[in-house]
Amino acid sequence: MTKKKSRLIALVMLIAAAAFFIYALHHPEASFPWSNAVTYILYGLYLIVMLVMAAAPFKKK
Repeated sequence: MTKKKSRLIALVMLIAAAAFFIYALHHPEASFPWSNAVTYILYGLYLIVMLVMAAAPFKKK
């Protein structure tokens, strides 16, 4: 994967996370059908993938 493509994916993921955060602030009545533990695991995995995609171009071969 190229540097540009990896950074673009990370940027799109960051924008999607920000949009979801803004939506969640304006709709506190919405919720997920599972426990908070599952939600936190999904948030953590999303964050890890986003950070890996952002940091991947800086990895030395």
